[in-house]
Amino acid sequence: MDGKIHAIIGAGTGIAVAQSTGQDAINTAVLMTAGMIAALAPDLDTAGKLANKISLSHKMIQSFVRSTGILTGIYAWIVLAGTEKYIGLALGIFLFMIAPKFSQKLMLAISGAAIITVGIFISEVWVWLTGIYVVAAALVPHRSYTHSLIGFLFFSVIAFYISQDIVVYGLHSTLILAYGSHLLMDMRLLPGNKRGIRLLLPFTQVEI
Repeated sequence: MDGKIHAIIGAGTGIAVAQSTGQDAINTAVLMTAGMIAALAPDLDTAGKLANKISLSHKMIQSFVRSTGILTGIYAWIVLAGTEKYIGLALGIFLFMIAPKFSQKLMLAISGAAIITVGIFISEVWVWLTGIYVVAAALVPHRSYTHSLIGFLFFSVIAFYISQDIVVYGLHSTLILAYGSHLLMDMRLLPGNKRGIRLLLPFTQVEI
């Protein structure tokens, strides 16, 4: 399934949740964005067709690493103090400088490692769990674990902690439903899908 379709369905999921729960315009925008991101998350396994197209092209991953570096530096400069500030600044500069140097998979893995570091540094469970997800996605083949029940359950844990930290009613449901929509739309059961997903990895390699 094309990444644009996944993004549209994810955004629509967020809007649907917002409408069904009576959210205001700001929360609707938050849920729509969250749904879009969650719906694209399974394709972080960079060997996929989206790698050079929409969310995970080579240039976009470089931009992601640069942005992570900039945000890390800004956070360190504004929020942190003393030694922690300089460590954060050094990490931000490091990420910004290495962005154009490495392959797509390696950059994604490094980005995940940086997210883990930041998550531990700021003591946010969902941040370092997200980093673990990103690193895993960089290491596994396309349409494998990020498209499996294990990937879905792991992302559901991340979604739970996000919803505990970012209090927007319906956020948890939006994240889970949007992620699930990606798996559903990639299944062979739907017309036009020549390939399916190995939903029950590692127990079976059968595509559904």
